[in-house]
Amino acid sequence: MNLTIAAASAPSSSTANYFVSPSGSDSNPCSQNSPCATPDYVVNNKAAAGDTVQVAAGTYDYGSGAAQFTKSGTAGNYITVTCATRGACRIQNSSTGNTTVIEIDSNYFVFDGFEVTNTSAAGNNLGLYLTGSFINITRNKIHHIEVDCSSAGGGGIVTTSGTAVHDLTLDSNLVYDIGWPDGGSPKCPSSTVQTDGILTETPGANIIITNNIVYHVSGGWGIGAGGRSGQNSAPIVISNNLVFSNSNGGIIITNGGDYSTVTNNIVLNNGVVAARCGIHTIWASDNHILEANNNVYGNAGGDYCSAGTPIQQNNISVDPASGTIFANWKADGSGDYHQKAGSPTVNNGSSSKGAPPNDFDGNPRPQGAAYDIGAYESPY
Repeated sequence: MNLTIAAASAPSSSTANYFVSPSGSDSNPCSQNSPCATPDYVVNNKAAAGDTVQVAAGTYDYGSGAAQFTKSGTAGNYITVTCATRGACRIQNSSTGNTTVIEIDSNYFVFDGFEVTNTSAAGNNLGLYLTGSFINITRNKIHHIEVDCSSAGGGGIVTTSGTAVHDLTLDSNLVYDIGWPDGGSPKCPSSTVQTDGILTETPGANIIITNNIVYHVSGGWGIGAGGRSGQNSAPIVISNNLVFSNSNGGIIITNGGDYSTVTNNIVLNNGVVAARCGIHTIWASDNHILEANNNVYGNAGGDYCSAGTPIQQNNISVDPASGTIFANWKADGSGDYHQKAGSPTVNNGSSSKGAPPNDFDGNPRPQGAAYDIGAYESPY
């Protein structure tokens, strides 16, 4: 079971510098008529700052290895690697243990529109692993990352915690079935807390997490952000995400996330295994985190938990089973999570700092009198 994402084309092929196809060869010149075969080969060996590498639909299997991007762009001239049709380029491997499907060591880099998965049931801890800064991870589908539930941690999109990465935008990604087999139960016990759908555990600044849909994460939180210690020099923004039916909690901001913004999110029915909170902020008595215009309901450990007193305003708590919010609510990810007409989430969001200009489908915000709450912007 998985949520359907709207197919959308990448920028016109006339704007791309290099091309990749499953039928290509890395000995080719990587032109549209004579494409190369491996996305990271083209980026690392051909691309220069400002270039776009367009990848054709199909499967790119790395076997027991991983795709690893190392070439960097420059300020104002990012290297972009994009799928020609959103979600139709599948990068996969069959590696096991504390390994990753894709590692991005580049700076000034865009990774857009891919499907990322692991094909081994033996355990592979990471989908996308980021060690660089100034990275945009957009419009990807990351799923079936078969974590081993160990203290090594893991998840769908994870940053290194060894160095301070910064200036990251994680927008409009679909992350699901992380350690959660199709039709089965979450793999990890309640004691596992190190696996998350999206985890930016770094003291680096300017972390933007918007329009993501995260469900069925086993062993941790849907979205986790913040540094290991100390305050960030600029806040984290977590806005307009849909986070539901995860094993532990919904959204957590740890130490290093003071003065962050948590707005316009829908956080529902988390705590399937371990009864943790919908939105949890861990800070001292000087908690300055803004938690506003969220719809938070039915989380087993409570809807809000915090150290200190965050700023809370204009939040609502509406049961999705009431039938008033979504076109078709399903707790297992098989529903349609666009808002229905008259939903209390329509025109009830905030345009505060960091609120995204577009929604999960790429539609402009706002459509009506104000921002909507959640990953989708309705036309009503």
